[in-house]
Amino acid sequence: MNSYIQLISLLVSFGYGILLFYLNRFNIKIIRGKNIVIRSIISLLYLFDIALLYIVILYKLNSGIWHVYFALCIILGYVFICVKKCQ
Repeated sequence: MNSYIQLISLLVSFGYGILLFYLNRFNIKIIRGKNIVIRSIISLLYLFDIALLYIVILYKLNSGIWHVYFALCIILGYVFICVKKCQ
């Protein structure tokens, strides 16, 4: 993988972390007040969809090559938005 594709993958992973923050908040709003079975089913489907979406994005960008620092960029993007929202 050349450096251009790697940089794009890092930026997309960072953006995906930001998107993940907002989707998590939306998921919590949806499942609030439901019974435990419905919450569990919705949460499992949500996790499956989020993981599948990231895999599809990586396959489109760089043929599905995954590195640990992509996960670190997702976490960094998520924490970045959490810190910004808490201020």
